[in-house]
Amino acid sequence: MMNNLKFVNAHSPEWSEIAMSMTRDYFHWMNGEIEKTCSFSISDVVGMPLDQYITTAANEICPKDPSAAKYYLLVDDGTAVAMGGWRTLPSGDAEVVRIYTKPEYRGRGMGSMTMQRLIEDVRQAGFKKLKLDTGIFMKDAQAMYASHGFSACSAYEGAEPPAALLPYWLFMELDLS
Repeated sequence: MMNNLKFVNAHSPEWSEIAMSMTRDYFHWMNGEIEKTCSFSISDVVGMPLDQYITTAANEICPKDPSAAKYYLLVDDGTAVAMGGWRTLPSGDAEVVRIYTKPEYRGRGMGSMTMQRLIEDVRQAGFKKLKLDTGIFMKDAQAMYASHGFSACSAYEGAEPPAALLPYWLFMELDLS
């Protein structure tokens, strides 16, 4: 496959349920990695069942306001293979959110293609900095972020990870000026 790749609006009626399903897959995978790395779960640190947290956080992390955020699925011949988005932070910088590639499509550049799209969007929107957060266990993602020019930075206001995760989390930024 990989002949007919295109980005679609993850919030559109046609794709929103698939985007939510992929978001659940992403969080269930990440929760397993957090449990292995940290000896606690996302539910433990957010104080609610994981699926409830996913639903609660979805609109905040991937808002439907096209002037302040974008959320995409990368689709190949009608099948969503990757996702990613960006949103505006309280500081006025932009943040990459929900970069995820389905396991069976990893290693084919889908995450990098999604990141490139997000960087282009954020640059066109006039932002000067693009930030992101990532778990220490997300080594492939960190390498991909570095390949796009991201470097380590301090934790920033508006980042999603709760305080209990901070010792296990990394923060990165890309200067777009």
